[in-house]
Amino acid sequence: MKKLNENSEAPKFDADGYQVDMQNLNGEALPDPAKLEFRPFAHGGARKNAGRKHSGRTPVLLRLSPSVIKSLRAKARATHRTISEVAEERLAVE
Repeated sequence: MKKLNENSEAPKFDADGYQVDMQNLNGEALPDPAKLEFRPFAHGGARKNAGRKHSGRTPVLLRLSPSVIKSLRAKARATHRTISEVAEERLAVE
């Protein structure tokens, strides 16, 4: 553990509460901001081709009676298909 500097002065703060005139942090000198090279973050955020691939379908919210939902689920379960596939087959308009 580093030794505390016995000659340290009380910290000075500006009106917003930020410490000013800092020369070191825990006994280590702070780098000169003029000599630092700032780069944008290379991590985080959206990534190209990330996430679920587009299926070409559009989500739709429907309010159906319980009997219709029950029959859609039963048909989907019996034919090993999704409820969407069964509903699309029944609603197909050509």
